[in-house]
Amino acid sequence: MRELQLGNSSNWEIIHNSSLDAVQIAKVGGGYKTVPIPEISIALLLDVFVLAILVSTNVPEGSTWKFAGNVRQKVSTGIVFGGSQDASFNRRYALFLDKINLVVFPPISTNYSISIQVPKWFNNVNLTVWRYTGPDYDSDLARIESKIDAL
Repeated sequence: MRELQLGNSSNWEIIHNSSLDAVQIAKVGGGYKTVPIPEISIALLLDVFVLAILVSTNVPEGSTWKFAGNVRQKVSTGIVFGGSQDASFNRRYALFLDKINLVVFPPISTNYSISIQVPKWFNNVNLTVWRYTGPDYDSDLARIESKIDAL
């Protein structure tokens, strides 16, 4: 069984903290058109597969929003197409608004990056990403290794 010390605040490190606003373009004849916030790429290569993500925004009065978008894992494949070597998983992890979302990615590569897509109706977003830096211990693996050593 995998054992993590998630409840220890010293086992977390902030790796990204940003605030973004949607762009408003003036329309001919008055008013504004809002251009949605584009997908947010976190410009770091990560080697830890446990993250915590907090997404917040200004919710209009009278509205109840709970969905904060999706996070996606990207790995480098070495296959170049369109100038990029990154492959994205089809699996997206939903994020909840104003909650710390714990995300555990599959460890299929030595490093990876992430991108976050917020809903198109968000006019602004505050985004914080932490990575887990504490011990990551698999007791099943230790048990198997000890049996092998005993042989």
